[in-house]
Formats: sequence, C-alpha cells, structure tokens
Amino acid sequence: MAEKSVLEQIAKKSGKQAGEIEDLVEEKKKKFSGLLTDSGASFMVAKDLGIELGLESVKRINIAALKDGMQNVDLLVRVMKIFSPKEFEKNGKRGTLCNLIIADSTGEARFTVWHDDVEKIAKKGVKRGSILLLHNCYAKEFNGKVQTSLAYKGRFEVNPDAIFADLPEAKSKIVKAGELAEGMNDVSIVARVLRIFPATEFDRNGKKGKVMNFLIGDETGTVRATAWNDLVEEAQKLAEGEAVSIDEGYTKPGLKEVELHLGWQARISKVDETGLPSSEEIRKGSATRKKIIELKQGDSNVLVEGKIITVNKGALFYNVCPKCGGKVHRLDEGIVCDKCGEVKEPDIREVISVRIDDGSAQVDAVAYGKEAEKIIGLSNKELKKQRSERGSESMIEELQELNGTKIRIVGKVKQSNYSNQPELVAGVVELD
Repeated sequence: MAEKSVLEQIAKKSGKQAGEIEDLVEEKKKKFSGLLTDSGASFMVAKDLGIELGLESVKRINIAALKDGMQNVDLLVRVMKIFSPKEFEKNGKRGTLCNLIIADSTGEARFTVWHDDVEKIAKKGVKRGSILLLHNCYAKEFNGKVQTSLAYKGRFEVNPDAIFADLPEAKSKIVKAGELAEGMNDVSIVARVLRIFPATEFDRNGKKGKVMNFLIGDETGTVRATAWNDLVEEAQKLAEGEAVSIDEGYTKPGLKEVELHLGWQARISKVDETGLPSSEEIRKGSATRKKIIELKQGDSNVLVEGKIITVNKGALFYNVCPKCGGKVHRLDEGIVCDKCGEVKEPDIREVISVRIDDGSAQVDAVAYGKEAEKIIGLSNKELKKQRSERGSESMIEELQELNGTKIRIVGKVKQSNYSNQPELVAGVVELD
C-alpha cells in the first residue's frame, strides 16, 4: 500500500476517509493489471480527484542508500549501459520497457523505464555516458538487488547543468572490425550494414527462439553479426548501406572466422554518417583478389577481374514482392510472397548473367538489382519500358556489345541453380 502520509494528504484535501482512498488506489492498480506501483496509483487517484500532490518529500540520495520500498527520491547518475527496448505482455496488456545500468560514486543499480518513457529515452539521445537527473523515483528489490524506476509523474533530465565530478566515467572502447578476436566481451563497434539475411526461428530443448545474421564492415574489414531473440526485432529495422552502432556484443569463433554475437545485453542503434567508407569501398577494400581458376565453391568476398566474353541468355528480370522485395511464387490461386502473402501486382528486379575470362579460366557471373543496372546500362524504370517494347531477347542481343569490356566483381562463389556449375554472385560491379 502507498505511504500513509500520501494517503492522508489525499484524504485531507479531498474530504474523504483514508479507507476510501485506499480502496481507490487498489482499484486503480487492478485497472492497470499490476503495472502501476503504489505511488503511481496514489498520484493517479489524486489527479482524478483534482488534487495536486506537492513533492516536498522528494529528496536526493546516493545509489548506495537505495532501499526496497523507498518513494519520491531523486538521483544524479551516469548511464553506464543501455539495453535494447523489450516488448512484453502481462494479463493481456502489452507494454514496453528499457533497462539501463546507472552509477554514481557509491555504486551501480538497474534503472527501468516503461512505456512512453522508453520513446523519450530514444528521442532525447540517452546513451552510454549520458548524465541523468532522475526526479521522483521509487526503489524495489528484485532477485536480491535494489533497482529503481520513475514513479507516476516522475521525469528525467539529460545532461543537466550541474557538477559531475563525483560521477564515474563510462568507459567504452570502440573497436574496428579488423580488430575483433575470439573471446571478446562488451564489444562496441560502429560500422556499415552490408548485407541482411532473413530471420529464422528455432526450437532448442523445447524453447523457441529467433536468430538473424547480417554483415557489417568498416575500413578495416567485415564481420558477420548474429542477433538473438529480442535483438532480432531491432536488427530487422536495419537497411543495407546505413551506419549502425552496436554495444555490448561478444565474439565467438564462426565457421570461417570470428563472429560478433548480440545477446540480451546488446543494443543496436542507427547513427548518422560517421566518416565510414561506402559499402562498395568496404567490400573492395576487404576483398581477397583471386584468379578464376583459384575460385572454390563457398568463397566469399573475393575480387575477380576479367573481360566479358558473352552476355548469357535470360529474362533480365524476375518478379518480386512490391512490399518487401522478396521473391514471389506463381501458384494456381495467384501470386504469393512467403512473407507478405498474396501479391496483386508484382514488381521486377533486374538480373543479368555474363561469362568472364581472366586468362586463367572462365566463370559465369550473375548480378542483381543496382549492380545489374550497371552492366545493363538501364535504370529499373527504363528496363520496364524497353522490356515491354522490345523483349528480353532483343535487348540481350544488343548487350553483346559489352563483349571485351573489362569488369571487376567483388562477390561470392556458389553453385548455379540452373547449370549446377560454380558461379560468381556479384556484390559490387565496376566496368571500364
């Protein structure tokens, strides 16, 4: 139950009996399915009755002085860690929370923000190292440790005008992709998203989970990042080519090289351009130059230089979902996207296959989307128009003029679904 002094203050100002106020507080807590604290419910009841509760009892304390049940306290702290927001469901109601680790000169504690305050944390740019002045908090013990949250009408100030000499530093070493090694924890990295792979679900020991991979890189190299469970939803918001900051990751050995894993402690956030090279520059800079005769199935991020000797026959396009860009399937009942369902009008994505020769051997190379446009020499809009007017066969005949053109491709080697032979799938294409 809320503090007696608060209940008495509401009863006195409203003219009601203390027992009536207690009943109203309990009703308010039930209405919010247990998501409200005693203090929060009391303040809401006061508001319903048109009563403004003064915060004369609010006091500034240190983290070490926090005890279970404390109400109406202020804290001046530094953010040491900030985790990705989580959605939850309780008693049929959905909500959002975000956990932070805060500290002052006396110790550390977990600070949890709820619902609308989660969005405020993001909008106000709260990050590791930020100073927070927390107004009107309550303390609660969980798993033997005291943690704190904002009470109803609680608020926070970011980097307030005050002296912070007694606050610890939030040290964070940002590493480069090329510096990552096995066994590293608390990894922070700023990199560019190069490729995103679909999320998948798994069942381990009867417990379901999600996992998603994406490739990131900077001027020193590239690394595969793996997001798990709650972090998958954040990873799915990313787009290829944008800059991203990752905090609290850890490294593990992968099939070929070290990988960066993002567990429950990690945080993913988009950042403004930070002087990172472009995606193409990163791919080229980290690619391994190989002769065609040296290529092996499974090779990735290889650079091959040669000449186009023919443009292979094909449709120059394939149908994709206009919403997500994924492949669609033509079934008896219509056109269907695995992710979005029925598709009324599919879009097209460019594709072209060329055979290249570097003097050591020959290989078919296939390019999609923007990289295919570089070879075809037409934008998506122009390709649609000419395809309807002339057809793919006529266009491919004209594209034979490319024979003898020098081409550089950064990509990976896989087995073709059509010829069952190795082919080079282009990630970056350059023509002379």
